[in-house]
Amino acid sequence: MSDYPPADSTSGVIASRLRAAVAGRDRPVVFRGAVTDWPIVAAAGQGTPALVAYLKARDSGRPVETFRQAPDGDGKYFYDGDMAGFNFARAAIPLPAVLDRLGRPGSEPIYVQSALLKDHLPGVKAENRLPGVEAEPRIWIGNRSKTQIHFDLYDNLACMVAGRKRFVLFPPDQVGNLYMGPFEATVSGVPTSMADLENPDFERHPRFAEALKHATIADLEPGDVLYIPYMWWHHVVSDGTLNAQINFWWDEGGAGLSQPIHALFHAMLSLRDLPAHYNTAWKTMFDHFVFGSARGEHLPPQVRGLQGDLSDEQRAAIRKQVGRNLSDD
Repeated sequence: MSDYPPADSTSGVIASRLRAAVAGRDRPVVFRGAVTDWPIVAAAGQGTPALVAYLKARDSGRPVETFRQAPDGDGKYFYDGDMAGFNFARAAIPLPAVLDRLGRPGSEPIYVQSALLKDHLPGVKAENRLPGVEAEPRIWIGNRSKTQIHFDLYDNLACMVAGRKRFVLFPPDQVGNLYMGPFEATVSGVPTSMADLENPDFERHPRFAEALKHATIADLEPGDVLYIPYMWWHHVVSDGTLNAQINFWWDEGGAGLSQPIHALFHAMLSLRDLPAHYNTAWKTMFDHFVFGSARGEHLPPQVRGLQGDLSDEQRAAIRKQVGRNLSDD
């Protein structure tokens, strides 16, 4: 994996400037040392016992969701052999118990999955901030792990706290070369690639070779921050006895907009299997009204409706009508 070109990187950007530094950016970038002054990074720099003590002192007592494998597991959280289930078990466990397991050499692979700081570690949230980023931070804590190639429906600032991580990133336009897994049964809420980055099978996934030509790599150390743009695919390898990362996810579209993935699901149901000449016509319609710049300028503003700029109230009313239409299908 070391042959991929490195992602852009820069130094000298402090935490309070990160949000402005990524505004309008559509490629990953690493900000070296941007959060080295965080108290949690300082605690991690004193060793695993100091970080464990720091986290335990701020634990709310609410159990955290964990992924766990058998002691001989490889740390890759994925499907089982026939894709009928997964190769790990989920369980809600008190955070101190997880930290005690992680502190033991030879512990089984275990992974705290996307725990909201406000719920589980409110003191950590209060002490380690990114000013200007309006997002609820989440923490990932584990030991050795491999997260299969996937994308997130957010912009992301991934802040490295302890241990090291390696990200291999692919742009969104490589979706056709990454062999996406099921939408309905996912490892952690989003579809993953079925192609194996570390042991690729080009007979089974021949287009994956093209995806690899577009990959970039980012190696993070404590204090570094990686910006991952919306829907960029990424594969993540974590090392160390205790590996920790805090993420800030946000959606530039705003909370008032429906998730586009729901529109994708509906389009797959209603359009994909139509005759080819029907879909040619609908593709033109989508290009004009969805992906083009049409705003109904030829109509009086009061009757533009969906063709115009919608208020929050109009969006809410239209969503209700769409919901009724779907229930009648």
